[in-house]
Order: sequence, then C-alpha cells, then structure tokens
Amino acid sequence: MESPTRHPAVPDTPPSPAPLLDGWETWLARFSAMASEATRNAPIACKAGCSLCCSLRVDAWAQEVFTIVRHILRFWPQDRIEQLRVRLQSHSSRVLSLSVLQHATTNIPCPLLEDGRCSVYSVRPQSCRRLHATDVSACKYVFEHPGDLDAPGSIHGPSYELLSRAMADTQNALQEIGYDPTIYELGSALHEALSHPDAWSRWTNQEHAFLFASRTPTP
Repeated sequence: MESPTRHPAVPDTPPSPAPLLDGWETWLARFSAMASEATRNAPIACKAGCSLCCSLRVDAWAQEVFTIVRHILRFWPQDRIEQLRVRLQSHSSRVLSLSVLQHATTNIPCPLLEDGRCSVYSVRPQSCRRLHATDVSACKYVFEHPGDLDAPGSIHGPSYELLSRAMADTQNALQEIGYDPTIYELGSALHEALSHPDAWSRWTNQEHAFLFASRTPTP
C-alpha cells in the first residue's frame, strides 16, 4: 500500500478552517484504515484498555489539536470539560518545566485518559494511531524504564514507516498552502487551545497557533 502524496481534503488553494477540520476527520478514518491494512497479518499485542504507551510524549499538529477541541465542545458536558481543564493545567505546568528530552524520558500520563482509556479515541492524533506493539513485555519494560533510550521496544516497523510517510505527506500538503507546520506537545497545546481563543484565530490566519505550548524540534 502506498502512502498518499497529498491530503485528500486539501485543494490547491487554502480552504476555510472549519471545512478543513471536517476533511481532517475524514483523513483520520482513512489513516486508521491504512493502519489496519498494514497490520492485518501482524502479531499485534495492543488490546483495549492497555494504556502503557499513553504516558509517552504525544506529538500533534495544530489541526489535530483543534479537531480534538471541536469534538470536546460538541459532545462533552460542561462539568466533564472543566475536569479536563484541571488535568490540562496540571499537565502543562509539569511539561513546560521540562526539556523535550526530559519529557521523553519521563512517564507523564496523557490528560485525555479517563479510567485508563482514551476519551477522544475517534479523533486521537496520528502519532497515537501509528503505534502498534508486537510484544507487551517490551512495552512494560519501556514504561518501567522511560530513561532507557536504547530499549528496543516492540513497534511494528513496516506499519510505522508507512504511516510516518503518510503523516509527512499530508503535513507537507498543508504547509504548502500556508498552515502551521509546527509539531506541538498535545497536552500543553490542548490546554492553550481551550484557554486562549486567539490560538484559533492565529491558526486561521495561517500563523503559529500556539505561543506557550511545548514544541518538538524538527531536523
């Protein structure tokens, strides 16, 4: 299966942001279908309720953050949103005190976890969707030894490589039409998106969306 060369919802001229988010949700479904096909005959160990990888640093692009925000504001009751805000505040305070490397070697549970499960599973970022483990014991080791950067892990290589290429292709297409290419840490970006409406305005104006969120350097 070949990775797409362009995001299926991205035209040659910049679309308005709200329809772009509609297209992004369509793309996420396609991305998951690609993942399922790429791992169909693989001995994948991932099971519902396992959240070992949900304490890793999660990278996300701005459109992924705003897709999650839209989902939350559409479907969550206010009290649940307020509980999330409290978790996001705590998460951001901790993450922003760390360097990217320190965060990458520290277990910090995703603030979107509820009872060990992803609360936004249908709109979770691509970086979560591309992880497929083949050995849960290796996942447990990585979880218990987050500072061991030489640990082999158990990621299914072929699907990871395929989906990483797809991610790069779609993001390059969005960057070509002017949208923010910055890689943000999910929790701190989500906190800013829910706390500062001007983040949406910056993104729609094709500027850097988040001013305070942790950023992941790119080569």
